[in-house]
Amino acid sequence: MPHFKTIVLALMAMLAITTAEAQEGARITADELTYNFGTIAEADGLASHVFTIRNSGDAPLVITRVTASCGCTRPEWTKDPIAPGTTGEVKITYNPKGRPGPFYKTISIFSNGKKGSFRLAIKGNVSPKPAEPTFIYPYAIGDLKLHTKTVLFSSIREEETLGEKISVKNEGDSPLTIRLGKAPEYLTTQVNPITLQPGKVGEITILFDAKAVKRKGRTRMKLPLTLQQEGKEKVTCEIQIAANVIDNFSKLSADKKAQAPIAELSGTLLEFGKLPNKKSIVPLIGGKVTGTFEITNAGKSPLHIYSVTCDDERVRLSGGKKVLKPGMTATFKVSLRPKDIKTQLETLINVVCDDPNGPIRLIKVTAYK
Repeated sequence: MPHFKTIVLALMAMLAITTAEAQEGARITADELTYNFGTIAEADGLASHVFTIRNSGDAPLVITRVTASCGCTRPEWTKDPIAPGTTGEVKITYNPKGRPGPFYKTISIFSNGKKGSFRLAIKGNVSPKPAEPTFIYPYAIGDLKLHTKTVLFSSIREEETLGEKISVKNEGDSPLTIRLGKAPEYLTTQVNPITLQPGKVGEITILFDAKAVKRKGRTRMKLPLTLQQEGKEKVTCEIQIAANVIDNFSKLSADKKAQAPIAELSGTLLEFGKLPNKKSIVPLIGGKVTGTFEITNAGKSPLHIYSVTCDDERVRLSGGKKVLKPGMTATFKVSLRPKDIKTQLETLINVVCDDPNGPIRLIKVTAYK
């Protein structure tokens, strides 16, 4: 009989150990850890891949945050809890623009299924755009045709230098001399050739040195351009140039990224709808209509808002704060004067900050008469 009790007690102990081992909680795994895009074309734009994330544990898996090693890589993920034995998704989108050559980017997944982060990676090679693209010339300054009058460096890191070219064509019947006005020290400009023969194509090269700007955020300027032709008066205009200068987040360690600020916007669309006029019964305060949006720091360190701007001069911005402590919210006011809007308005507000997962945020503003 004692022998029987000993066996029973041993079986009960083994069952307790097995039960304890079985109750391991959520456990994050993936069917693949690295995805190879192979060769993708810069001209084709964004490239995406969806990783399947599996909960191999026995409790719901919650993904709290996903970060990427570069601002060129945007993660999206399943926000709802993933039940044991089921799967969720992490979608990774890579932007190859301005990044020809091989690439290797890491993605860190933070969840209740692993202490620290669970790592994924993407790799591949970007083939550059064709050296001589075909241009159309929708803009005209006298006899000079341009493929664009606006140069935008949408994202440039604080120590980078990037370049853009404007293709131009002389559609007149006499030589045309192109001269650029004085540029700030962070811009290097060149016209080639300076004198453009009838029917010939040239280019204006603009190099933007972010280090020389000496500040982060959105920078805008107007570059004067003057045309001279024999027997004709001078023609002048301006080339619009803008750049969003951001931090170099590739230098951040995993620990620092986990402690980084997180910018949460109350919305990405601000619709004023139909604007009131003089006969409207809707009162105007100071001749303006106003709207607001909020930015909240949901991270663990102070959020620095480098700039909140709109390139459309009809949109006025005020309020807000430059630094938000964790948990703090700032309200920004957006004002329009209905008399300035003749038919409709559709523009963007640019927010530049030090959130590694989204240093540049866009808010669309619309209104109509």
